[in-house]
Amino acid sequence: MSTAAHRPAPARTPGVPAARVRTVRLVSDDPGLRATVGRVCAAAGAELLAEPAGPTSSTRAPLADTELVDVHHAVRGRVRPGTVLVGRPEDTGLWDRAAELGGCTVAVLPDAAGWLADLLCARSTGGPGPGGTGHVVGVLGAVGGAGASTLACWLADRAAQEERTAVLVDADREGCGIDVLLGLEDRDGLRWPDLQRIAGTVHAEQLWPALARAGRLRWLSWDRSRPDGAPAPYAPVLEALRRAAELVVVDLGRAGPAAADTAVLCDQVLVPAPRTVRGMLAARWAADLLAGVPARLVPAGLNVADVDDALAAAATGLPVAGSVRFCGGVPEAAETGRLLEAGRSRRLGRDVAGLLSAVGALR
Repeated sequence: MSTAAHRPAPARTPGVPAARVRTVRLVSDDPGLRATVGRVCAAAGAELLAEPAGPTSSTRAPLADTELVDVHHAVRGRVRPGTVLVGRPEDTGLWDRAAELGGCTVAVLPDAAGWLADLLCARSTGGPGPGGTGHVVGVLGAVGGAGASTLACWLADRAAQEERTAVLVDADREGCGIDVLLGLEDRDGLRWPDLQRIAGTVHAEQLWPALARAGRLRWLSWDRSRPDGAPAPYAPVLEALRRAAELVVVDLGRAGPAAADTAVLCDQVLVPAPRTVRGMLAARWAADLLAGVPARLVPAGLNVADVDDALAAAATGLPVAGSVRFCGGVPEAAETGRLLEAGRSRRLGRDVAGLLSAVGALR
């Protein structure tokens, strides 16, 4: 039998029909989830019908305005389309279960309580995430080995060190995962293939707590699975992350048509390029690919061709945002899981902070 949450009946104005109260059914045996959903319903002015899990749950009962099912009790064939699958941050199988069931939205509670309240109030979208409207900065390597992925890691990490909400996004599908470069591939959290299997919109309040993290830094990486040809949902995910973080750093990989298509989703793009003739020519080509996207050059490494900033800007048509000096220990640091530590060194840290200031990320 369903148990309705008790709350005072709203006062009625004589001659005006009472507004219909929205109903929410939650199938769960978890007292904590029931309490959280109960508070959300109270805030949204909805009536909670809490049901224990059982063989008749969510099938024979009358349809409520919103159906919520605890991930631990979600069974194929007994979950209606449009159901919101609810769970806690420690429920690591929640996203996979939603993908298996199909047609479900995911709410990780209590983090997604605001989004759920908006849903119950029939508002079109959830409110802003933890950091409001964020800045999306792409990093596009002019040539292979220009250090785009390394720079992207350092930019996101530096912002996190400055106590900003920051997330690193891996948009280099063939790179086998930026989490490997971080040395943190064993950390739990969403990867791009998880999001490819989810039907429907992923909201900021749902996505943010499910990301892999280390300290204040969060990231969304590809993994080592073979690409299946399905398009990556870069646009909706970056839009959600923009609402969740102050800074979103996107590793676009090496310059090319596919990377340029993703670059248009960024507010601006940094283009690291070696201080060589080939590096400058490649940066010029990258600038042409990025036509219409604000872009700045980042000369990097040893200046073996005597290319100063003025010459680099003239040769590429890109203004110089700053430079990153050569450090011979970076390749070894990347192979031993110490890349972020290397980027926090006094000299490199100064370069990275300067680039963040140039793109307006440390205002």
